[in-house]
Amino acid sequence: MGLALLGVLNSWRVLLQRRRYGSNSVVLFRGDWSSRVTDGGAILLLMAVTTQAGLAAARPEQIRFVVAIPWILGATLMFAGLALVFAAQLNMARSWRIGIDESARPGLVTHGFYRWMRNPIYSFAMLAFAGYALLLPTWLSLALFVAAAVGVRQQVLREEEYLLRAYGDEFRDYARRVGRFVPWVGRGE
Repeated sequence: MGLALLGVLNSWRVLLQRRRYGSNSVVLFRGDWSSRVTDGGAILLLMAVTTQAGLAAARPEQIRFVVAIPWILGATLMFAGLALVFAAQLNMARSWRIGIDESARPGLVTHGFYRWMRNPIYSFAMLAFAGYALLLPTWLSLALFVAAAVGVRQQVLREEEYLLRAYGDEFRDYARRVGRFVPWVGRGE
């Protein structure tokens, strides 16, 4: 259910971006080989999560749970994370896109959630992934969570390199004031 909601929200967000700003907000499989590998990995990760969730729904007796954790906590974290991802996407307005468009210079976003952390979409996505791992606590869920964390870290480093090229000192000053994933932590990195 959470994955379906994620798909609907992202599809709706892409359509909203095109309608409001006339831009194609999905910029995948461009750039160097490492960017393409990261994009492919993100798609494979979402496919694995979707497949696991579908199998769990169809045949819950086949899933071997690592530990019994209340489902309500996992569901709450997952749905709260997804809602916050969507809100952070809306904060970006014209700047929102999936992937890096080297030619885009819509302005550095420093308001809303971006006032407190440089990468709230990724922070909240990881919150949703943590909720998913608690909701369906298997070794595969844990491995997918770890893979998502590694992929997010790599993508953030690439995006922040682009922001430094695009906005120079403005981004450097922003990065000194605002934490990377959570408020006050990772400033200046």
